[in-house]
Amino acid sequence: MRPVEQGMDRRTFVSGAAAGLGAAVLLGDPLAASAARRRRTRYARVPLAKGVEFRQSVASGQVRERGITLWTRLEGLTKTARLQVEISPDEDFRRIVHRANVTADGARDFTARVAVNSKALRPGERYFYRFYTCIDENSPVGRFKTARPADSREPVRIGFFSCQNFRRGFYTAHAGLAMEDLDLVLCLGDYIYEEGGSSSLPGREDRTGGNGDGEVQTLAEYREKYAFYHTDQNLLRTRASHAMMAIWDDHEFENNYAGDEPSKNPEEVNVSMPRRVPFLERRANAYTAFFEQMPRIRPRQAPDRIYGTIPLGGNAEVFLLDTRQYRDDQACGDRSASLCPRGGDADDPSRTHLGAEQKAWLKDGLARSRAAWKIVANQVMIMSLEFPRDNFLNPDQWDGYVAERREILEHARDRGVQGLTFLTGDIHTFFSGNVTPSGREGPGEPASVATEFVGGSISSQGIGDRMGLSGESGSAPTNAAVLANNLHIKYSNQTFKGYGVLEARPDELVVDYRAPRSVTQPQSEIVTIARHRVPRERAEIEVSPVANFDDP
Repeated sequence: MRPVEQGMDRRTFVSGAAAGLGAAVLLGDPLAASAARRRRTRYARVPLAKGVEFRQSVASGQVRERGITLWTRLEGLTKTARLQVEISPDEDFRRIVHRANVTADGARDFTARVAVNSKALRPGERYFYRFYTCIDENSPVGRFKTARPADSREPVRIGFFSCQNFRRGFYTAHAGLAMEDLDLVLCLGDYIYEEGGSSSLPGREDRTGGNGDGEVQTLAEYREKYAFYHTDQNLLRTRASHAMMAIWDDHEFENNYAGDEPSKNPEEVNVSMPRRVPFLERRANAYTAFFEQMPRIRPRQAPDRIYGTIPLGGNAEVFLLDTRQYRDDQACGDRSASLCPRGGDADDPSRTHLGAEQKAWLKDGLARSRAAWKIVANQVMIMSLEFPRDNFLNPDQWDGYVAERREILEHARDRGVQGLTFLTGDIHTFFSGNVTPSGREGPGEPASVATEFVGGSISSQGIGDRMGLSGESGSAPTNAAVLANNLHIKYSNQTFKGYGVLEARPDELVVDYRAPRSVTQPQSEIVTIARHRVPRERAEIEVSPVANFDDP
């Protein structure tokens, strides 16, 4: 689409929506003219939105060199309505390079999204966007960067976060994440929590759901949960400030589920018994709500597929995984290491974590990628986590799917894949380390072929919280125990929450961990607690702690 003329009046565009049709006719393209005519007819049948609010702000995702997916939600509608979106390189919208009609669909919770693909957008540039109605009701202004061209060697910066249980803490970290200079933000799972309840923090109780206890099962309840989470202004700032892609883990639906099966461990099930909604119907509700509330287009041919790639230039390609939907049930009924020793279910070569189709896609994509850094957005730790050594703690992560982990990493090694790193959520703790085909490092173990960065949590409680630890000194003994029993883990911080920032350069990867001093306060200083470097020529982390919160 050609840049819209600067002097074009909004109301002219809204009432006629004829710019695309006129351009097609003038250029003598009958197919384009016909398509534009069909779009005009379709939108003309939809009433114009008016008297609405944009309480959940705006978001962008599915970034491309000349494209982006834009999202908003309208409050105040009772039926599907039409509105518009405009994109500008200027924060004051002095120049408009793209305008388009979009509908807020009542069947999709009055969310509106549009996939923009326009030659007017230039690769690697920052743009501003906003939605508006027929009476000039404007949404908040959002911003995004288009992807860099494939031959670009400019550094790529990616923020990543996970696990934001609303009632467990304030989203203090999002205040910092929103201010970062980033090409993309990744949510690595647990964007919402399907359970709720009381909170020790003012204003953080979660009483959503049909029973008012925070537990959601119907589609309407999942929609209510997202709207509730979107009352946090820091989260909305992150969504509006950067293109964001989210992958689900378990709490977007139900804790520790596996494919078509709920968790077999009663301690891991957060659901009223008997169920108010059958398991598979509840999963369908959760998946539908996820796609509605995220800035991404739901695939028609594979409507529940979230895995795919995001090329970001010559330095980075992101591989989004789904380690939840296609997996076999957890080893040993999802019990811990003491009940699930090595050599049993976890080592069964017939068991899968990704499913055959996704595994083949990942192996092929890693081998084909020409990016300097192949960045795998991953829900659960691929490094082993043992205590004591030879006793893994968590069969819900890759430790419960040992054969498939070995197959993927040996494939990367044998195909000469360099620059492979995993970004991970789930465990609410900062870990960093080297990834070998066995998941472990030490005498007799294979060499590292990848690295992993586990980005803590935004607010969810982790190992340190459950043990009553506080401060750097309070967690020092447990951090030392982790490092002593897991030689592949090079950094551990079990006390603090936060997020990570990855910068992919041609010759090295630099990853910083940032944490607020507290998530029990709405505002808190955010400090870089560790910096990591990975040289391009070898998969080994060099780590330097940067800040100590016990320092004055």
